[in-house]
Amino acid sequence: MMTLIVPIAANNAEYAHKMPQPFRCDDEGTMLCVKAITGLPKDVIKDIYFVILREHDERFMLSEMFSMQFRKHNLTNAHVTVLDQPTGSQTETVARAIELNGIEGVVFIKDADCYFKTDEILPQNGVAIYPLENLPIVDPQHKSYVAVDDMYYVTNIIEKRVVSHFFSAGGYCFEDAREFCRYYERLKDYSPLYLSHVIYLMLLDKKIFRPIQIDDYQDWTLTV
Repeated sequence: MMTLIVPIAANNAEYAHKMPQPFRCDDEGTMLCVKAITGLPKDVIKDIYFVILREHDERFMLSEMFSMQFRKHNLTNAHVTVLDQPTGSQTETVARAIELNGIEGVVFIKDADCYFKTDEILPQNGVAIYPLENLPIVDPQHKSYVAVDDMYYVTNIIEKRVVSHFFSAGGYCFEDAREFCRYYERLKDYSPLYLSHVIYLMLLDKKIFRPIQIDDYQDWTLTV
């Protein structure tokens, strides 16, 4: 079993005037950040943590919205973690969530602004990948790219540079939450800091990462 973390604690200037995109609802009334996790296998997920900012929570009444969404989708294992201050990166948001909730063991981190479907997530270090050529619309400069060798091991991950036709699809598995936090501590002064930097450093330390095959990838930053 693993813990699912959905970090949504960015505080972009545009959010001063409108609700952040992941909290908006689709035509069926489902918050995008909740829809983002519906393609994952539920039988391997122990707890789900949506990590948000108190400022957004109070301005948009997010806790109440999440409560209704959890009932609507029968997410009895879902929780909201509210941070008092914005974090410097998605990586810091995840580390804070792990610390505040005493999370141990396998963690799966899911971006809130995209959707994909997968039938299996193994309890091991992994990165969800998708081939660039399968996208009808693409914004390649805002992706991180993942190189995979013939034995199906991840050999490299890099931001904003096309080193492979596979890009990171917004799902990351770490087999040890505490190990993730240790690597975050080594990189926390680096800016900008992405989850790909943590994975790259772990690869340099000979940690093994496997690609996670997915289907039906949807990038809402391009369509919403």
